[in-house]
Amino acid sequence: MKLREISRKAIASLEEKSGYLVTVLEDPNLPTLANIRIARGNLPAHVLTYKPGDKTESPDFTICWQCEMALRMFECPAEQRFLIAGNPEGEGALDRILKAPNGIAQKFGMIKAQLEPFKQQLLAGMITHLRSVPIGLRVSEKLTLDYPELLELEPLQVEKELTIAKEALSVRIKESMPVEIYNATHYINAAYAIFWAERLEKPEIVNPFHLGRFDGQGQQLLDIYNSVPDDPAHDCELIDRWADYLKIRDWYTWLPYQAP
Repeated sequence: MKLREISRKAIASLEEKSGYLVTVLEDPNLPTLANIRIARGNLPAHVLTYKPGDKTESPDFTICWQCEMALRMFECPAEQRFLIAGNPEGEGALDRILKAPNGIAQKFGMIKAQLEPFKQQLLAGMITHLRSVPIGLRVSEKLTLDYPELLELEPLQVEKELTIAKEALSVRIKESMPVEIYNATHYINAAYAIFWAERLEKPEIVNPFHLGRFDGQGQQLLDIYNSVPDDPAHDCELIDRWADYLKIRDWYTWLPYQAP
């Protein structure tokens, strides 16, 4: 599939400003439209993988968004570049939550071989969500200014993300997750919904999260978001402040970026 000029422009910008080439791969089995692995350590180039779109779905918005997400770190001085990662404290906290009386392990009769990968999945997912939503909103604020061609694709991408978030409110998912993870996830989702309800002038976007009583906490997270300077040098601070509010600050650590 031939990428649009706008995607090639975003890739070229990432290469120029980061100093590393971008290897572009096509994968029809990719679960998302696009993802990127940042050049680091033994990985000499960024690896951007995308899923070919069809007549109703284009990967270009996600490709540009991923490039801009990656670029934010490289807009910081070298000594201020960090990657987020889970830590033993986070694993321990989740272990205690899962093994608590009447917790998920007891409820579903999970043995250690089942519990360990589930715990790792929950921790990785929570950390990814904690980083990708607030920093993703920063990217979204300027993405269509830098690439006005994406304006027509933006509402479609937002609608897709909100559909996933609304589906995660289901009773089935609530019963299969620790309340600490379920609530924190939807406080973040509510902040995302409130942001886009205002930007797209569609207040009804927030309704599912209002019904679930997550919108108050979502607004608190958005207030924090608006109080932190928007330049990339403050991205770690923004994530930390959201984590403090969600009471999960000790679940992860910041690792200095190791250049190839």
